[in-house]
Amino acid sequence: MSVVMVNATNLLPYEPSTDPKPLRVSSAEETEYGSVNINVGGGITTPAWCNKITVRVPVGAGAEHLTTEGADIKTGASTGWTPSAPTVSGGFAVITFTPARAVQFTGQIVTLTLSNITVNRTAGQVSIEIIESSSRTNGSFTNKDAAVEVDKFPAGFVFRNFAPEKIMVENGEVAVLRWEGSDAKYTMHWGDTPAGVPLDKERVWPTPRGLTTVTGFMLRAEVTAGGVTLTHTLTTAVTVRIPDLVVRNLTVQGPATFADSVSLSNTAKDLTVAGSVRGAGSNPLRVSQNAGLKVDAVLNVTGASTFADSVSLTNTAKDLTVAGAVRGAGSNPLRVSQNAGLKVDAVLNVTGASTFNNNITTTGNVTVGGKRAIRAGDRIKLEVNSHNKELYLYCETGNRDNVYGGSRDYSNATWRVHYYDSRSSVNDASDGQGTIAEPDGGDIRSADD
Repeated sequence: MSVVMVNATNLLPYEPSTDPKPLRVSSAEETEYGSVNINVGGGITTPAWCNKITVRVPVGAGAEHLTTEGADIKTGASTGWTPSAPTVSGGFAVITFTPARAVQFTGQIVTLTLSNITVNRTAGQVSIEIIESSSRTNGSFTNKDAAVEVDKFPAGFVFRNFAPEKIMVENGEVAVLRWEGSDAKYTMHWGDTPAGVPLDKERVWPTPRGLTTVTGFMLRAEVTAGGVTLTHTLTTAVTVRIPDLVVRNLTVQGPATFADSVSLSNTAKDLTVAGSVRGAGSNPLRVSQNAGLKVDAVLNVTGASTFADSVSLTNTAKDLTVAGAVRGAGSNPLRVSQNAGLKVDAVLNVTGASTFNNNITTTGNVTVGGKRAIRAGDRIKLEVNSHNKELYLYCETGNRDNVYGGSRDYSNATWRVHYYDSRSSVNDASDGQGTIAEPDGGDIRSADD
């Protein structure tokens, strides 16, 4: 069988088929009848007009002839086309197919039928001539030649019932195919073996390995007759339950469930999800890879988040920003366990009671109750309000301690504050001075003077 597409001569493509498949020649014991259907216009790429198609069937007893009874051929055609009765002339049965008016072929198919053909007794290949009256426009029609080939197999040739023992196999299971056929050269084409597997006398064939996806099979039979090789093919397919799937583009309109892992074998490709990625049922979504989860853009978490291990920012130039509060789990306090401690670059507001188990160091001021606290090393000014020039300090308990008493005038003086341990006397000041300095330019006096 041959498919004639558009070439330098004809404008219309032609595809023949026969019934039965394949045609068999007649014998002295049995006369074989058959039909030939010619589909016109399928697969056309450039529109063309046609107002007549003439078919010439070779008449004679040879391998190159189809029948000895050309006048007995019956004809038919698609709606709108009218076939003529066959006229035998010059070794051909000539049939003309004419439309009611010129037809533009743009992809539709017109079928021309030759039936009730008495196949002659000589196997071989027959070339059926076609003459089309066609044009690229609806005018200036000219005749153009084409032809299709039809094979006639030897009398009694059988090639049929090609099918798998099971139409569906398990993933990884071997498929077994069977067929009926006369002596011929058989070649099995399947899956990723386009070259085919030659078979001689077998009429049953198991696949060399288990199938993992839906697989098509084509069995080719070849017979040499009339100086040419006659070819006929049969096809079938085997499906696989829970198959492996390899696709280029996959669009899933409904829910998709994956019972095992989903991997991107090409690291340069992304998995893009327009909606949400959730864990099954009430289970959380887990990232179990040792490398963890890397988010290159903004990560928005609208619900509560629990981290069972550390949360680190590997880029020191980036910040961890929290619009709400950061709390320790349950009743546990929030801990900063890094040796470098906690650095606050802006205002630190503490609304509850705070306990510090070690020193507090600040390079700026400490404000208590809206007023700056006095630090060691600060200069303070003590104002004398009494007439006897006595200096007094009042502690938080309200007890009055005499700091200095005498006749010298220290009114409105500035004094330096030194740190000392509350367990020691003033003279045991930790900075080694044990003194309170009077105003600049004055004498240095002990606190006990």
